Amino acid sequence: MTDVPGAPRASLALLRRITDRHVVDQLLATEAMTRAEVAAATGISKPTVSEAVRRLEREGVLVEAGAAPSGRRGPAGVHYRLRTDLGVALALEGGPDGLVAEVLDLRGTVLRRVERITPSPVRAAELAASLVDLVRDATTDLPGPVRAGALSLAGPVDRTTGRLVHLPHSPFLVDELDARPLLEPLVGVGLAIDNDVNWAALAEHDAGVATGVDDFAYLHLGHGLGGALVQGGALVRGHTGLAGEPAHVLTRGPDGRATSLVGCFGELGLLRSGSDTIAVDAVIRALTGEGSQDVRRRDVVVEAVAGVLATVATLLNPAALVVGGPWAAAPGFTDRLAARTEELLVAPTPLRVARLGGAAPLLGARVSALRDLRSALLDAEPAS
Repeated sequence: MTDVPGAPRASLALLRRITDRHVVDQLLATEAMTRAEVAAATGISKPTVSEAVRRLEREGVLVEAGAAPSGRRGPAGVHYRLRTDLGVALALEGGPDGLVAEVLDLRGTVLRRVERITPSPVRAAELAASLVDLVRDATTDLPGPVRAGALSLAGPVDRTTGRLVHLPHSPFLVDELDARPLLEPLVGVGLAIDNDVNWAALAEHDAGVATGVDDFAYLHLGHGLGGALVQGGALVRGHTGLAGEPAHVLTRGPDGRATSLVGCFGELGLLRSGSDTIAVDAVIRALTGEGSQDVRRRDVVVEAVAGVLATVATLLNPAALVVGGPWAAAPGFTDRLAARTEELLVAPTPLRVARLGGAAPLLGARVSALRDLRSALLDAEPAS
């Protein structure tokens, strides 16, 4: 890129960085390319691409990958590729179903997956020890440094500190856990930490049922009751990060009186004995059974969840409502839920069933970690 006389140096640096990113994006999609192939694919001039390739090679991002075959006279072009030791991303998930760590390369390929079983509910000391053991196993003998990481946790996460906090009726952690000082020294980078439902909503927005929908509310129906709000394509986290906690929203209970959503399940006998965790198997049986008790409980559950959805939609006027989780897809449930929600709404709002299932929180953490890993390649000021 030729410097323009009188152009601000900051603007030139930005243009160089944008060009560098275009080159890197092409080499993320294709194993190796010549400068001419990159120019043709991006529409950027060959001299500008050549300068970007030289810059990225000098900074250790690209290496030569051999001469390209040529049927024409003259020198063959040179293939370039991304270095394989540039770094990796770490995606972590912790919840009632266990702990998972994935190590990803720049293209998003899973290089390693480590899993651990953990009890639910669990205390912070036990969860902390399991997380440390998980991360140590996942980050041993990697092909490059960990440059980015994201952690999904089943429970409310304080927006400022990344601390997993305890709220009444939380099905996973019975006290509080501060994951940053625990894990960041092990991986050497800062972690993006959020609750599992927020990550699931981002995954659905990236590659699921909410692709192309920038304003939606997401309701998770599982061992716990979670919610996420997306506006303008970004999460709404609230003052302390606790926005979207539907368990405590008032709705209609079994006797027609107002109660919290989780309180409704308690009154129906659909919580695990001695805990605030929803008994998923019992809920599914109630939603699909044909006995008189099942039908009564099913109708109450539909009414209670529809009441919460209608409240959210009335306040926020989203483009869509998304419902996911282990019992969201129980046969016939979402049809009944959509019909009752529509009856309660003033402004029609379509109801969609989440597509990505139980993998969504980890997929959302992957999206974040990969985005941060790729950005880390170009964080440094481009060379002149």
